[in-house]
Amino acid sequence: MKIIYTMILGLMVAAVARGQYGEEEGNFTIQALLGGVQYDGLDFTSPDGTNTTDMASLPQLGGVWSTVPKGDKLSFGLECTFLLGFKFDDTSYYAGNNNIYVSASSYLWLIDFSGGGYANLMLGKKARLYGAAGPLIMLSFYGSKQEYTSGTPNSSQSETAYGFGAYARAGLEFEVHNGGYLGAGVRCNWSNIDFDAVSNSSDVSGIAGFITYTAGL
Repeated sequence: MKIIYTMILGLMVAAVARGQYGEEEGNFTIQALLGGVQYDGLDFTSPDGTNTTDMASLPQLGGVWSTVPKGDKLSFGLECTFLLGFKFDDTSYYAGNNNIYVSASSYLWLIDFSGGGYANLMLGKKARLYGAAGPLIMLSFYGSKQEYTSGTPNSSQSETAYGFGAYARAGLEFEVHNGGYLGAGVRCNWSNIDFDAVSNSSDVSGIAGFITYTAGL
């Protein structure tokens, strides 16, 4: 968890520093995102087939690099996005007719790289509305382990998968200091990532919500 907190702090410090000390003639912006995502169809079955783990809801953090909007009102640009989602689950349950006690642990990491075009609309001098869309690449790392009290050999499984898809996002931000905007946004994404060895699930789609901070406008 220390690594995760360090990443969050680093994103926020970089964005704030860009907003406070970056030159106005800079040609890009940095946006920090912190929130969570809800996916469809991310239920994984344990190696012994007796337990299902729900990995559909994950916290997410990330950052966006984008070109500076040009124009007083409506303008267009390009962006690149990195998002990291993660979840850890520990459960205990009884399995089989002999009430074998099982201790199970699972983890899931989802890494999302995306990029595309965006539109930025200034609402007066203190607020902005934006939207973006484009292709994405998603990488996943899943693993689980079961430990039994009956003397049965422990079991485990893991899988690395990737897929391609698309995303669309939108948000509203308000200026909190010169060149710095704070707000919220939503993001929808779809990927054909396939967990063949684990749960036979594919075509993963989800919707996420974020608190955002943008610097460098």
